[in-house]
Amino acid sequence: MNLEVSSTIDGEFTTHMQIKPPVSTSIGLWAGYRGWGAGYSLSLSGNNGYSFAMNMVSPSYGLNLRINRFKFDKPNASFSASSHDGSWSQSGEFDEEFLNAFLSSPMKIGMLSFDGYWVFNKKRFSLLAAYDQSTTQLRSAGSLIAGLMYYYQKLDYDSPKNFYFIKNAGDVALMKVYQGSIGFGYTYNWVPVRGLVLNVVAMPVLTLINKVKSSRYEIILPDEGEYDSWDADSYLNAITMRPAGEETLNGGVRLNLDLRMAASYCWRDWYVGATGQVHRFRSNNNNTTLKQTDWTVKAFIGMRL
Repeated sequence: MNLEVSSTIDGEFTTHMQIKPPVSTSIGLWAGYRGWGAGYSLSLSGNNGYSFAMNMVSPSYGLNLRINRFKFDKPNASFSASSHDGSWSQSGEFDEEFLNAFLSSPMKIGMLSFDGYWVFNKKRFSLLAAYDQSTTQLRSAGSLIAGLMYYYQKLDYDSPKNFYFIKNAGDVALMKVYQGSIGFGYTYNWVPVRGLVLNVVAMPVLTLINKVKSSRYEIILPDEGEYDSWDADSYLNAITMRPAGEETLNGGVRLNLDLRMAASYCWRDWYVGATGQVHRFRSNNNNTTLKQTDWTVKAFIGMRL
């Protein structure tokens, strides 16, 4: 995941921060029967969390549900700041010592995504061949598709130990994103040799529901007499926060692209393959702009029973 936050402070300076948590790697099991399937994965990296997926595929349609939850406390972070008239600018990367002091509480991310496709050319084309392996695509073919998508994400970093990031994000420490989209597109299965299927799904989607609910907090820094000035932990523990209200903004109608790819090779009762999907989100919250990109790649090996 890549998270970028740009904020205009006091109407004069623009600060840009970029947060890159470590790549979350997981391993799990999946089982399916005639287009129905479910899987569960556990994280192998430093991002504590889990991933749950469920899918249903038929010759006419495909449904996919994915739920991810994880947290991280050691992101890569950089910043840049400049005045509107260009007379002053500064940029750099936050070192580990700075992050341990001012971005030390784990950020928590929860995500739910659901998408569904309706396939018009069900006689010659099969989504199951690339994503479920319950059918075999013998010849290359494609189909027009119609689809819908729902995306929800919760980004939570509401801790006094993250006050530097909170102050540069317009005092927002908790964000909930809601997106609902419909679209039409095209999908194609290419079969260069028997048993190998390469699939691409490209569907422009019109985002009709695009809301961001933000929770703001007031950061209260301690007086000098309330902590040991030589102890950074003592200072951080003396910082307090209190809610300063919630705000729900409608980002309006947007045109996005749903892009998904898959490759699968089957021989006898065995199969191997990989799938990938990219999601990009952008929102504006008064003087703060948030851009987020998350991607998922899954490689698998399995056997038909």
